[in-house]
Amino acid sequence: MNAFKQRTPLSIRRRQILASSLAALAMPQALATPSAHSAETGKTLRLMFPELPYFDLLKTLLKKFSDSTGIRIEVDVVPYLEMRKLQLKELKPAKGRYDLIAMLAAWKTEYVSQNMLADLGKEQLAGRLKLEDQDDIVPAYLTVAGKVGGPRGYLQGRSARLYALPAGSETSILAYRTDIFRKHGLKPPASYDELLPLLGALKKSEPGMQPLCSRGQRGHHITHAWLLHFNSFGGEVFDSRGHCQVHGLAGIKAIEVLKTIHATSSGGILGNSYSDMCNAFICGDAAMYLDSSNILSLVNDQVKSLVQDKVAYALHPRGTVYSSETGGFALALPKNAPCPSAAMELLSWLTTRQMDKTIARKGGIPIRTSTMRDVELQIIYPEYSVLSKQLEYANPNWRPIIPEWAVIDEQILGTLLHDAVAGIITPAAALEQAQDRIAELMRKSGRYR
Repeated sequence: MNAFKQRTPLSIRRRQILASSLAALAMPQALATPSAHSAETGKTLRLMFPELPYFDLLKTLLKKFSDSTGIRIEVDVVPYLEMRKLQLKELKPAKGRYDLIAMLAAWKTEYVSQNMLADLGKEQLAGRLKLEDQDDIVPAYLTVAGKVGGPRGYLQGRSARLYALPAGSETSILAYRTDIFRKHGLKPPASYDELLPLLGALKKSEPGMQPLCSRGQRGHHITHAWLLHFNSFGGEVFDSRGHCQVHGLAGIKAIEVLKTIHATSSGGILGNSYSDMCNAFICGDAAMYLDSSNILSLVNDQVKSLVQDKVAYALHPRGTVYSSETGGFALALPKNAPCPSAAMELLSWLTTRQMDKTIARKGGIPIRTSTMRDVELQIIYPEYSVLSKQLEYANPNWRPIIPEWAVIDEQILGTLLHDAVAGIITPAAALEQAQDRIAELMRKSGRYR
């Protein structure tokens, strides 16, 4: 694939289409029109959204729904790493305060195991949730966002049930600076064998620039960074029988990749959050980015991005296999929602084909295949061609979505991986300790007998 062709400078024609599309958003017919005769008129819905650009965008669209239905909406915005603790508290009482919540996909099985979420399949059968063209939603996104009860407890299968719908979903993708790559006659790396030598070469040729920005902060961020590479080397946290297998060649290779990125980055990566790495890339301080596909929206931000027309995209490089993450957020209905019928009306509207296109035109990453194949949108966002190809390798088993994952992610792997990249402990010793601690956690939770 010639990835240089995936994104070119904005042509006059592309600017005209983008301008006309954005102008159309101001017109009432540009948004899907909810029922103007809602039986829920006069009710107030309370939502919890994370403090992230995609959900800031959703907030701007909610007035159309309220104006049409007479249903008022209040939104509480919470930093996303604080949401789980708050949601676990708010979803337990018999009657709660929230009618619709955004949650990380990684929390779905934990919430379902505590009987906190409504079964959306039952809501569909009852006619309260009108989910338009479910098969059009990217299968990996639908699985990772809301399927519970299937194989391994969180994958698609005959026994899987739907508890949430994707919103702000993501896969991983490689972004790189076309001006820097052209300047030095480089091509985007298709494999880790090409990626790793490139880091040293870029450090020498562009000493004031990070070769590859990465998150690495202790806890969730370092675990996420490690998983990106671990999966590409064929790693799975648990095998099909539920036995932990982080201590192996794939895990060690993934740590070594992070150590190389850390060593070639000025100041290292161990203090970096996801926001830090994104800011480094869109401010022009990094030559490459390898993480969430949400970077597409950030690069295209006409206010914050300094690299809009200097970025192209390529597939997540191959280790022993092609693989990319599945994650991000989902919208769910709490079992204790005060106004469940009105919440289902809103959820039905937010997930229509027309709304997905509207969100895409405003810079949000789509969740529907038809949106990515839309001819007009492909002219505005030629990177959709790479994103569509990347989704063929999106792995719903990228990490185990089990109730114990929050502890494994933040407290076990998130601590030991950080120490391994810092050189405090060897990669092999870190993973051996992690495997032992994960096994002990699983025994305490009753999964290992």
